[in-house]
Amino acid sequence: MPLEFFSSAEFWTAAIVALVGGGGVGAIIGAVSSRRKDTADIAAQACDILTDSVIKPLREQVDEQEGQIEHLEKQQRKYFALTAYTRSLFHWLQEFCEITEPEFLARHPKPSLPDELRADIAPETFSRR
Repeated sequence: MPLEFFSSAEFWTAAIVALVGGGGVGAIIGAVSSRRKDTADIAAQACDILTDSVIKPLREQVDEQEGQIEHLEKQQRKYFALTAYTRSLFHWLQEFCEITEPEFLARHPKPSLPDELRADIAPETFSRR
């Protein structure tokens, strides 16, 4: 007999009216909304964790590397300026030796520039093959 109770139309009509009228549907909608809000909060927390533990350290590393690159570029400019000055000085000394004592260069020939340095120090003498 109790099973007949659940199969009657009156029971189901009363149950549906109770759910709708008593806020059952509202409770279900509220539960679904709350679950979506919880999911959004979890996603926001995951994003914050990702930002703090991965993205922020990577940005700091990139900033540090940019500083190192700037320093190396500055050092490279100084190296090129020093090389240009040294070349000019030695060309001047060569001319001075030729004027004051022409036989000096015959006895002490100028050393040749190593090929591995030619592209950096004297690019005008470097031929691309």
